[in-house]
Amino acid sequence: MDTGETSRQGDHALAARVRRGLHDGEFRVAFQPIIHAQTSRLSSIECLLRWQHPDYGLLLPGSFVQAFEDARAAREASYFVLESACEQLRTMQREGHPLPRVSINIQPSQLADDELVTTIRETTQRYGIDPSHLELELVETADASKLLAISEITDSLRQLGVRIAIDGFGSGYASLAILSTTQIDTIKLAREFMVRVPGSHRACTVMSCVLDMLDKLAVTVVIEGVETEAQLRWLSRRAEVYAQGYHIARPQTKFAAAIALG
Repeated sequence: MDTGETSRQGDHALAARVRRGLHDGEFRVAFQPIIHAQTSRLSSIECLLRWQHPDYGLLLPGSFVQAFEDARAAREASYFVLESACEQLRTMQREGHPLPRVSINIQPSQLADDELVTTIRETTQRYGIDPSHLELELVETADASKLLAISEITDSLRQLGVRIAIDGFGSGYASLAILSTTQIDTIKLAREFMVRVPGSHRACTVMSCVLDMLDKLAVTVVIEGVETEAQLRWLSRRAEVYAQGYHIARPQTKFAAAIALG
């Protein structure tokens, strides 16, 4: 058996194990706030999947993301997060609190799922949540064709009020092409952009040029990987930039805690 076949079998086994873990209640959602860099005002909450594995303890997505090459595993995981997010929003709504926007990660391959729009519509209706409180984050992928063919379904989602974001922008191959073909609401810049900011003049220049371009396109910009006060201060010079990272808050197990930290 060649190594490729062995790898595929391993991926299938992982996908099946993830699906079983979702069914058995081994997964949970963590919540990380995103703030306005200049005012520190809470903008939104990202919902992040965590696996409390019975043998290996708490696993972050990097340990099992390969399973989401399997369409069924990706669909079940994203719908689990959707349910969790809507449940948290419903609780806040019943308590009379203003609702933040929540973002949910999905794989670009899910845009080919005919049930995606219907599931989001039915789930938000069931929880009594306005879909405008949801944002779907599409992971930028090396398979650019999956992102470049999303216009039709994103139009349907945006008609519901759901916002569309590209996560990890600049780390893959579809960056500029997708901006010229599709209406995107939010761009989340890959954390690599911030690694040498503000210490490197060249890195700051690159970041400034990227932000200037995105500003002209009138998209919301979130900077990932903000790990220091110096980075946040540098970003705060920009009027409309949002920040996410450990300096602001680590992912929280409680939705209310993420809101309080934001």
